[in-house]
Amino acid sequence: METTESPSEQAKSPHEQLDELASQIVAGAGRLAAATGAWLLLVADFDARDGAYKFGLASTAQWLSFTCGLAARTANDHVRVARALAAFPKLAEGMAAGIVSYSHARAIARVAKRGEFRLVDDLLDVARYGTVAQLEVVARGLLTVDHNENPSDQAERERVSHRWGDDSMWGLSAKLDPERGALVQEAIEKVANTEQISKAEALVRLAEIGLAALADADKPPRELRGDERAAVVIHLDVNRIPVDDDGSAEPNRPAARIDQGPGLPNAVVQRLLCDGRVRTLLMKDEHMLDVGRTHRLVTRKQYRALLRRQGGQCAHPGCPNTKRLHAHHVIPWLVGGPTDMDNLVLLCERHHVSLHDRDYRIRKLGKGAFRFESPDGVDLAHPIEAIKPADLPAIETEHSDVDSRAATTKWDGQRLQRDYAISVLAQRRYSGTG
Repeated sequence: METTESPSEQAKSPHEQLDELASQIVAGAGRLAAATGAWLLLVADFDARDGAYKFGLASTAQWLSFTCGLAARTANDHVRVARALAAFPKLAEGMAAGIVSYSHARAIARVAKRGEFRLVDDLLDVARYGTVAQLEVVARGLLTVDHNENPSDQAERERVSHRWGDDSMWGLSAKLDPERGALVQEAIEKVANTEQISKAEALVRLAEIGLAALADADKPPRELRGDERAAVVIHLDVNRIPVDDDGSAEPNRPAARIDQGPGLPNAVVQRLLCDGRVRTLLMKDEHMLDVGRTHRLVTRKQYRALLRRQGGQCAHPGCPNTKRLHAHHVIPWLVGGPTDMDNLVLLCERHHVSLHDRDYRIRKLGKGAFRFESPDGVDLAHPIEAIKPADLPAIETEHSDVDSRAATTKWDGQRLQRDYAISVLAQRRYSGTG
């Protein structure tokens, strides 16, 4: 009697091996989508709790970039998709089932606004019965329609606006932070005094100078360093500004004022005293103790050395900012801190402000090394070490319920009718019909 070996007992042919490999890749793609979706929901929860601020960073994207090794653009994309998953349960369900890939979710997150559940349903259908490339084409088209229908107008704390008066004159209004306002004010006054013209003419002259500099230069004009900014004159009352050795004080207590300007919270005064060209009029019991003293400046050589030491970016761990870097005295100059490399760091504007708002602190370690700490003492350069490692299941046991063919598309090969598809979806989006 002749016996025949079962297929499982026979050596697989190269063709069979390739089929098995392809099957494993497709199944793995679905499980990868499910795992990514679960991870992104964790990111969304972290983002909703403003978790990044605990570690001294401006955004969840910065925290992801620093702690998880993601590029800045990738981290921003991940946060946007995470927020979309949290806002649209069906999108999250699609990823959990392995049907919706991260690329699908990213395209949908670019266009769907909060509450647009029907649009997400429509785009999920496009994702299921089309390719990712087709979904991205539709998403870009809808973004164009949305921009045309709803031009963006973001209100900011700082603002500049203009209007035409009844007399056909052009009016300008601006609202700026104190140091920025002082910078603009000094520029206008300096041009007016130098060229012996009115302030109105000086403003126009500033515009001409700026446009000429942009037109004549091969590279954009550089930004001003802190010591080149406006010489802010501050009236400082020593009786009202108690400062400890580490520079801490009551952050919101008005202890000084800009000359001919409003009272300033101490946190703002501390920041201005750090790297701007600030001239203090020191007062005590209404008597002038120090007239016209311009405080120490970081030299150009020191500033360049700081840039080299910090790789041209903010010293705060995880911060990628390379613009508007301020030279900060770790031990404040006001209490005798020296202007030397062992006492100086460059901080971006945001982290400079948050430091003086006491959101974190810096400790000198010597020889130009510093430790950045949260208020509760966590080392911000290694924040993850303060978190207890989570017990995670083995990868083989995760998302075992995902269908092995979930990641495959149902596209039948037909060519996308781009204009028709976008017009139909846009009409459904804005008309409320369908």
